[in-house]
Amino acid sequence: MEQREFIELAKEFSIDKKLIEILTARGYDNKDKLYRFLYPSLDDLTDVHKYAGYDDVIERIKFAINNKESILLYGDYDCDGVCGVSILYNYFKSVGVDVHCFLPNRHTDGYGLSIETLERLAEEYLSDLLITVDCGITGVEEVAYAREVLGFDVIVTDHHELGEVLPDCLIFNPKMSEVDCFRELCGAGVALRIVEGLGGAQERDKYLDIASIATVADVVPLVEDNRVIVQAGLKNINSFGARRGIKKLVSACVEGEVTSYDIAFKIAPRINSLGRLSDANAVLDLFCTDDNFLLDSIVKQLNEANSKRMELTNDLAEACFDILKNYDFENKPVIVLHNAYWDDGILGIVASRITDTFKRPTILLTKSGDVYKGSGRSVKGVDIRKYVAMCSDLLIKFGGHTMACGMTLDSKNVQVFADRLNGYVAKDFDMEYFIPKAHFDVDMTEVDSALDMARGLKMLEPFGEGNTGIRFREVVTDSDFTQMGSTSHVVSKKPDKELVVFGGLKYMQLLASKTPKELFFTLSLANYKNRVFAQGKVNRILCDQVDAQGDFGAYIMTGLVADGRDIEIIDCEKAIDIGGKFSTCYIAYDIDTYHSFLAKYKAKCGEIVTQNRVSGNLTPVTKLIFSPTSLKELGYYKNIVLLDRPLNSGIFIKTLAKSSNLYQLGDNRILNKVKKFLPSYQRLGELFLAIKRLLSEKDITGISELYSALGKYVNAEYNEVVLSAVILAELGILNMSGKFYVDHTVKRKLAESELYRMIQEA
Repeated sequence: MEQREFIELAKEFSIDKKLIEILTARGYDNKDKLYRFLYPSLDDLTDVHKYAGYDDVIERIKFAINNKESILLYGDYDCDGVCGVSILYNYFKSVGVDVHCFLPNRHTDGYGLSIETLERLAEEYLSDLLITVDCGITGVEEVAYAREVLGFDVIVTDHHELGEVLPDCLIFNPKMSEVDCFRELCGAGVALRIVEGLGGAQERDKYLDIASIATVADVVPLVEDNRVIVQAGLKNINSFGARRGIKKLVSACVEGEVTSYDIAFKIAPRINSLGRLSDANAVLDLFCTDDNFLLDSIVKQLNEANSKRMELTNDLAEACFDILKNYDFENKPVIVLHNAYWDDGILGIVASRITDTFKRPTILLTKSGDVYKGSGRSVKGVDIRKYVAMCSDLLIKFGGHTMACGMTLDSKNVQVFADRLNGYVAKDFDMEYFIPKAHFDVDMTEVDSALDMARGLKMLEPFGEGNTGIRFREVVTDSDFTQMGSTSHVVSKKPDKELVVFGGLKYMQLLASKTPKELFFTLSLANYKNRVFAQGKVNRILCDQVDAQGDFGAYIMTGLVADGRDIEIIDCEKAIDIGGKFSTCYIAYDIDTYHSFLAKYKAKCGEIVTQNRVSGNLTPVTKLIFSPTSLKELGYYKNIVLLDRPLNSGIFIKTLAKSSNLYQLGDNRILNKVKKFLPSYQRLGELFLAIKRLLSEKDITGISELYSALGKYVNAEYNEVVLSAVILAELGILNMSGKFYVDHTVKRKLAESELYRMIQEA
């Protein structure tokens, strides 16, 4: 498509030309496709009668309704399964069916159909027709047992990938149909279309709110039919006619208009929480009752379960991150971790977090009875189910799709599985594929009006899998960021646009420098005090250029921790030879050291990733960092090379994994540059009084926050403030762990500071 056509279409649809270009690149490459995407309609849904097996399923259910048969719904314990069962249960109740529903307990019943559970249900409910929801497509033996031994007639409704053999019963699974049908419905989407066949479009539309939540939660592509369902469902949720249970849950966790983001990160996690920790059956009433007392109780229960789930998730994630400090990132493209005592209900969430952090597929496994069960998540381009399937001879059971999978295996096969899986992926992918890259869709220099762009983005919602949010990039030099009130956030304000960096106060020295910085952010329409503007939330700052000395603050802060062991001193040649792609971090605090080492490295090895101050992704890509503002990422490197002799090695030793190696070059010239910021006794006393006064009036938790707030009381340079604070901390007079405070019981002389003496004698 030519530029002229982009411009014409942009005018016709009243959105920025750049958005038309992006949509065209995503496959909406003509006017009709663009219209259907920008103005989704329920009339655009796939004709349900085109789906293989659909009409037979509808005919059998209608027979059950007309003949007063009892129906048992067997779902899954996740949000999709809960929502799918709720849709069918509500419809069947509305037409007078004797219907019961069951959601398995993740911990006692396991996923999907099981013969033991079916036996229990057959005895308890004596139902005629068993309908699975969001499960059953791989339950060949279980379906046969239900029909031949227990006397159920069975219908499987599912959306997961098909196995080599299908259950011998009526099935509605979109993946059985031809490509001219939309095949990516979630389990609740399948249930929604069943209601349509039974009661028509008017009945279907009553359940769009429930189906939209499940569609976002199950991370199916938000395109075509799913886009239609979610957009229509969100309109329902945001209207006065929304289901009472959903309104109560929304009011407990969402402010303002509900978006797909809110569903994914606030609503769905709460619905999922009970199924992960205990039993999901209690969630059904959220969608199936109007009893205010009961709904209030359920919402409270969901909030409490979600808080507990978050606590468990954070604990497990922290444990996994600690293990990964000794992981072989150099040779293993897939992270596979296992522990017999982990909670299997949160493995998927934590695997997703690790994948997002390290940008490589992750599988976590834990013991369940006599076997190990696991959950995995992947990155774009790596079909995790395909590679897991290549190890099927080691597995008892497995399933999933391109981006997520689950598996069960004997404990004796865990390590063999991990090694073989890594071997298969390593054979198909160069390790450079897993080096994190900063992606963006739009450079702000290509945007005429940020406000018009933000308005146009509303037409692209809902965002999610298959319709990712638009990412923006802007390069700034002399930025005008200022602190937001007394918070740790900073903001840059323009007439029609604001850029916000949450927790960005610690980056103020970098943001204020003339060094070009790349800011990556999302953009949305904001309204504050009757002012409408575009608001960008910065989620990443990249700076790989070093054109000025800047500050020594990060270097000075290394003087806080006592030494724990000696560092091996090496020369520049050996430092360069350590190398690797995912194992070595070089750190320079002096600009001359930085440029000198970079030139020598390039001459011998070629390019290297460079980073100025700000911390990047935790993936330990071999890089050269100038004056890092955070040492968190250093824990995942095998080798740390300090190109400038540190004030104190203890802070690095504390950060590293036990198996990591710490080296330094012997040069100590940086101390001569730091020395000019060393305060006299009188000046230190003046700064101490200002700090003491500040801390009596205001809570401070970071060194940049201290410097920013101190300007009200005393005029001082950033490095002078940092050096003074560190000296006071070394003496025990100032505590900088957590909330800063002055310890009035400590009486020390400046001459007692080893740090002061070291710099003074340089």
